[in-house]
Amino acid sequence: MAMFDDKAFIISHLRNSYITSDDTGICEMVIENENWQDKYGDKKAEMMKHRSFPSNLCDSGLYSSDSELSTSCDIVSDMDFAQDQGFLFEKKDVTSADRQSGSRLSRQLEKSDALPNNPFSDYAKFDGKAHAGVATKNIDIFLTMAPKDERSYPMRVVTIATAKVHDLIGLICWQYTNQNRRPTLRPELHLYSLHIPEDDGDVDMDFPCLDNKEPMHKFGFTKLALVQKKVVPLVNRTAPVVTVTVPHRGFSKFQVQSENILMKDVLKKSLDKRKIKQIKGLSYMLEKQSEPGVALDLDASLGSVGTLEFCLVREHSTRGDLHEEFSDTSSVADSLSSHQYKSYIVSLVHKIRANSDVQLGISGEKVEIDPVASKGTKLFRQSRKAVTYEADNIAECDIVEEKAPGKATFRLVYLSGHEYKHHDFESDTSTAKEIVQKLNNILELRPGLVRKEYLTQKAKKHPKRQSSLS
Repeated sequence: MAMFDDKAFIISHLRNSYITSDDTGICEMVIENENWQDKYGDKKAEMMKHRSFPSNLCDSGLYSSDSELSTSCDIVSDMDFAQDQGFLFEKKDVTSADRQSGSRLSRQLEKSDALPNNPFSDYAKFDGKAHAGVATKNIDIFLTMAPKDERSYPMRVVTIATAKVHDLIGLICWQYTNQNRRPTLRPELHLYSLHIPEDDGDVDMDFPCLDNKEPMHKFGFTKLALVQKKVVPLVNRTAPVVTVTVPHRGFSKFQVQSENILMKDVLKKSLDKRKIKQIKGLSYMLEKQSEPGVALDLDASLGSVGTLEFCLVREHSTRGDLHEEFSDTSSVADSLSSHQYKSYIVSLVHKIRANSDVQLGISGEKVEIDPVASKGTKLFRQSRKAVTYEADNIAECDIVEEKAPGKATFRLVYLSGHEYKHHDFESDTSTAKEIVQKLNNILELRPGLVRKEYLTQKAKKHPKRQSSLS
C-alpha cells in the first residue's frame, strides 16, 4: 500500500481513470471542458522546481505518470535489500583447469577405441536385455573352446524368444567377444553349433546339434553348449598333381602348391610319402618317366621341366636296381608292418560314370577312402564324402582282374548294416598286390566274426569251386 500527499497527481489520476473507463464518452466531454490546470497550476510549477522529469511527461495531460510514481519521495523502496545481501551472488573465477577438453561425443569415441572389434555386431539385436515387453529366454551356455578351468562355468545369455538357433549362436559369439574372453573366436559363424550338454558341461558328440533354422521358443532347454566344428582344409583343385613312380613298387600322387616349387622339394615329398630314409652316402634323384637315365636338375622349378610324371632312382644306379633295395624284407616283417598306416592313390571304379581318384589309407584299425582332385573330372564331378570302415567290418580283399599293360582291379568287401557290399579299385599291378597283401595280413592277425561268416557264406555258394581248389 502506497501513501500519497500530491493532490494534483491524485486529481489527474482520477480524471484519466474516468475518461478511460467510460465507454459512453460523456466523462471525457465533461472533464475535458473543465479548466482544472488554472486551479492547480501554481502547485504544478512548484513541484517542477524540486523534481526533474522528462519534458514529454510535463507537457502531457497526465504529468504524473508511472515513472514519476517510481521516483516519488513518498514511496519507500526496498531496492537496497539486494545490495545488503550481495554476498549471496558473489562472482566466481572459472579457470580453464575446471573445463574438460573436447565434447562428450569425442570422449565417448575415445572410450570406444578400447572396445574390441566385434564381427558379430549384427546379432546384438537379439539380446533380450535390450528389449522391453518382449518374451525372452535365459540360457546358460557352456563354452567348449574356453580354457579347461572355465568350461564348467556357463555364460548366461538372454535372447528374445523369436530368435532362431542361428541367431542365438551369433548372439553368443557377440557377447563372448564383448567380454574379451579367450581364445578369440573365428569370424565364420558356420563353424559353430549348439549341442545339448550334460549337467557338468560335457557334450556327447554322438547326438546331432540343433537345427540352425529352428526357432528357440520350440525348445525348452535352459543349458546348451557352443561347440566349434573342426576346420577341414580345402583341397586346392588348381594345384598341380605330381606322379612319382618307384620301379616295381607302384607310384605315388600328391599335390604341390604351384609349379614354382623346386624339384628338390618334390623329391623330398616323394621320399617322405614312401617313408624312405635318406642314409648318409646314399642319395636319390628324379628322372622324367619318359626319359630313363637322364637325371633332372633338382634346383629347377617344376614348371620348367615340362611334365608332372617322374621316376625315383637311386644315384649311380638304374631303375631296375632300386627293386633290390625295397625287396629285402621277410614275410614276418611284412605282417608286422601291415598294421602301420599307409596311403595309396588308386582309382575308384564306378559302374556308370568315369573312375575317380581316391586316397586309400590302410592301418591295423581302419580303412579310409578320401576323394582327391584329378584332371578331366570337372564336368562330371559329384560331391563324394570321405568314408571310413573299421577293420573288424572288412570281410575280404582280393584281386579280381589283371589288365594289360600292368593294370589290375582289386575288390574290398565290407559289412554295411546286415548285408555285404564292395568297392572296386584300379591301380597298377604292383600297388594292387601290395594293398591286397597288406589287408590280408591284417585280417589274418585279427580274425573277426564278419570275415568268418562271409567266408562261410562264400563256401556255401561255391562248393564245387572250393573242392576243386582243395
